Amino acid sequence: MNSLINKTRFWLLAIIFFAAAFLAVNPNSNVVKASNNGLAQKPLMGWSSYSMQVYSNAGSTWINETQIKAQSDAMHTILQSHGYNYINIDAAWNGGIDGYGRPVPSTALYPSGFTNLVNYVHANGQKIGIYMIPGMSPAAYNADLPVFGAPGCTMQDFVVTPLRTADYWNIGYKMDFSNPCAQSYINSVANLIASWGVDFVKFDSVTPGSGHNDTSIDSRDDVTAWAAALLPHNIWFELSWALDHNYIDLWKSKANGWRVNWDVESYDPGVSLTNWASNVRLFPDAELWWRDAGPGGWNDFDSLDIGNGAMDGLTQDERRTAMSLWSMSSAQLYTGNDLTNLDAFGISLLTNDEVIAVNQAGHPAHPVGAVTTTNQQVWYANNGDGSYTVGLYNLGSAAATVTVNWNDIGLNGSATVRDLWTHTDLGTFNSSFSSTSLPSHASRLLRVVTNGGTVTANNDDTLVKYTGAWQRSYNRGFGDYQNDVQFTQTNNDYFEYTFKGTGVDVITEKDSSQGNVDIYVDGVFKQTVSTYNATRLVQQTVYSITGLSNASHTIKGVKKTGTYMLLDKLVFSVATPIPINDTDAGITYSGSWTLNGSRGFGDYKDDVHYTSTNNDYFQYSFTGTGVEVVTEKDSAQGNIDIYVDGVFKQTVNTYNATRLAQQTVYSITGLSSGSHTIKGIKKTGTYMLLDRISFTGGSKIQYNNTAAGMTYSGTWTLNGNRGFGDYNNDIHYTSTNNDYVQFTFIGTGIEWISEKEAGQGDVDIYIDNVFKQTVSTYNATRLTQQSLYSITGLTNASHTFKAVKKTGTFMLTDSLRVTP
Repeated sequence: MNSLINKTRFWLLAIIFFAAAFLAVNPNSNVVKASNNGLAQKPLMGWSSYSMQVYSNAGSTWINETQIKAQSDAMHTILQSHGYNYINIDAAWNGGIDGYGRPVPSTALYPSGFTNLVNYVHANGQKIGIYMIPGMSPAAYNADLPVFGAPGCTMQDFVVTPLRTADYWNIGYKMDFSNPCAQSYINSVANLIASWGVDFVKFDSVTPGSGHNDTSIDSRDDVTAWAAALLPHNIWFELSWALDHNYIDLWKSKANGWRVNWDVESYDPGVSLTNWASNVRLFPDAELWWRDAGPGGWNDFDSLDIGNGAMDGLTQDERRTAMSLWSMSSAQLYTGNDLTNLDAFGISLLTNDEVIAVNQAGHPAHPVGAVTTTNQQVWYANNGDGSYTVGLYNLGSAAATVTVNWNDIGLNGSATVRDLWTHTDLGTFNSSFSSTSLPSHASRLLRVVTNGGTVTANNDDTLVKYTGAWQRSYNRGFGDYQNDVQFTQTNNDYFEYTFKGTGVDVITEKDSSQGNVDIYVDGVFKQTVSTYNATRLVQQTVYSITGLSNASHTIKGVKKTGTYMLLDKLVFSVATPIPINDTDAGITYSGSWTLNGSRGFGDYKDDVHYTSTNNDYFQYSFTGTGVEVVTEKDSAQGNIDIYVDGVFKQTVNTYNATRLAQQTVYSITGLSSGSHTIKGIKKTGTYMLLDRISFTGGSKIQYNNTAAGMTYSGTWTLNGNRGFGDYNNDIHYTSTNNDYVQFTFIGTGIEWISEKEAGQGDVDIYIDNVFKQTVSTYNATRLTQQSLYSITGLTNASHTFKAVKKTGTFMLTDSLRVTP
C-alpha cells in the first residue's frame, strides 16, 4: 500500500475523532427520513469530493459549504438531467463530537449550519452523503460519555478490552456488539445524521478488506449494526474499500454497494487525479465481482475521473474506456472531477445518454474467456430481449483488431450493430463484428441486436433469479454449456428468468441423483418434467414451449424431488422486427414525396422516399408494441418531428456531415399491445428521407429458413452470406422436383417469403396436407423477400405449412411469418 495513501487519508480522517471540543446538539431533534425509497434499484450516479480533496492537497477546501454548493449548482446545470443526483462528502467533514460521542459537522466548514447545506442540495433536487468509519472515538471513550437514548449505557461499557483498533488507520477503538449498548450507540448516530437529512453513508476501512483480508481487524459487526441503524431512515449504505470477496454474501445482505479495489486516485497533487494503471486494474475485479451486482446492491469502482483532460491523467481513449467499463459493469457512476471545470470532451462522456442507459439497465457485463489471457478483450451482457451490450477493449500498448463472435456471446444468427459512442448504426453482421486497428487503450461500446432466432442465457446470467440455497459449480469438465451449472438440494427452491420472446427451452443435465421439476410460464403451471437418467447426460432440453406472444414472459422451475436440481442454460426465441419498406402500400405520404430507387448507397431494398417541403409527412399504422424509423443521415437533411398515436414524442436530427445509410433515428418500445400510428413531419433541412419502418411485438412472428421447426425433405442446401438482401442473408435451396419444406406452427395465419428469379418456377402449397394453390416464383430479375403465399383466418391451433417444388431449375425458401 502506498505510504502516501496512508498519510493523506490519515490527515483527512484525524479530525473525525481527535477534535477536543464538544459541540452541543439538541437531543430532541426530529428524525427526518430521506426521500429515497426503493434504494439501489439502479446504480448510484453523482459526485464525490475525495478526488479533489487529494488533488488539491487541502481537503477542507473541497468539503466546505461554499464548494459543495458550487458543485451542487454545476451538477444541477450540466449533469442532473442525465441522472446524476448525489453529492457525497468524504472524510474530515466533522468538527468533533457531541456530549453523546456522536460526530457533529464542523462549524468552520459550515458556518451557515450543516442542515442549511443539506437543504440547499435537496432544493437542487439532489441527495447528500457523508463519510464514516468503524469504531469509537478515543475522546468519547476517555470521557466515558453516555449513549443518547440508552440510560445506563456509557462508552467504556462496550469497548473491546484490552483496547484494539477498529480500522485500518488505528484511529478508533473496536466495540463489543454482544453488548446491546453498542447497537444503541450506532442507532443514536444514525438517528442524528438522519435528522440532518443525510441520504447516503460511505463506510470506509471495512474489514475483511482495506488491506486486511483476514479477521485481524474485523468490522463485520460494525457493518451489521450500521445496516440495522440506517434501515429505518432509507439511507444508502456504501462499504469501502478493497473489500474481501470471500465475504460477499454479508456485504450483499447489508449494503447497497461495495468497493472492489483501492482508491482510483493517483495521489499526485496538482498533477493528476488518477492514472491508467489505477483504472485498468479494475478489469480483473469486474470479472471477479460481476455476478454479485444487481438491484439492491452494486459493485463500486470508485470515482470516475474523466471530466477534464488537463487534470485526469488519462488520454481521451483511456477516458472513454473507463466510462465504458464503469457503464458496462453497472458500477456506481460518480465522478470526482471539479464539476465547475469540466471540458467539452468530459461532458460528452458523462452525458452520453445511450451509454448511461447501459449503466442504469443494471446488467453487469462479463468477459469472453479469462481477462488475464489477452489484452484484446470482449465483454458482453445479455439484456434478455434479443439485444446485447458488447464492449471491445484493447488494453495493449499497440493498435490491434478486436473481434466479437456471436456464438461466443450466445447469439445465434445475424445481428445489427450500433456504436453507442457515435450514435451510429453500423449495419448487419452475420456471425461476428471486428474493430480493426483499435488504438492502444481504446475501446468500442456496441449494442448488438439479433435479427431473429435464438438467444442463450447461461445459468449465471444476472437476469436469472434464484430463490433458495443455490450454488454455482464450475470447471466441471462434464460438457455443460460454459462448463458450469447452478444447483440446489432443497425441495421448492426455484429459478426464474424473464425474457422477451416467443418461446424458451430449459436445458440442463440429467443424472441418477436428479428428479422432478415443476415448470411454470407466466405464473401458470405447465408440467412436471423429469431430469432423472441412470447415467449423466449433459445439455438436455427438459422443457420447451413455442408460440408465445412476442412480449415479456417469465419461466420458473421448482425443485420437487431428487437429491439435486441443476440449471445449465436457457435458450429463448426472439421474434424479428418486421421491416416495412418505404414502398409499402400501408405507408401514407402527405405532400410532394418522390420515390428514388437503385441508389447504390446501402439503403434497405436500395430505395427511399424523399421530400424537400417542410411539414410534409409520412404516416404508418401497425399492430405491435414497438416501432423504429430508419433512414439516411446526410448533410442535406435536418429535423423531423415524431408523433405516436397523435402525441408528439420528440424532434430527431437526421443531419450528418457525411452520408450514413440505414440509421435508426427514432425508436420506441413498451407500447400497449394493439394498433398504433407513427408519423414523421419534416421541419428543417433541404430533404427529409424515409427508408423503412420496423415494428415489433405485433401480430406476426418471423422464422428464418434455419429455424429449428423447419423440416426439409430431399436434397436441400443452405446458402449463406449471399449479399442479395434475403432475410438473415441466407436461404435454403433445392434443384430436385418434389422436394419440399414443411413447418408446423400454432396460429391463425402464415406467410411464405422468398426470392423470385429467372431460374425458379412453380411451387405447390399445402396447409394441413390440403392443397391450396400453385404459386409462381419466376421473375426476369432477382427480387428478394417477396410474399409468395399467405393465408389468414385459420383456427387458433396447430397447423402445418408445406411447399413442394414442381418446376424451374431451383426452389428457394427464405422465411415464414406466422400470425398467432
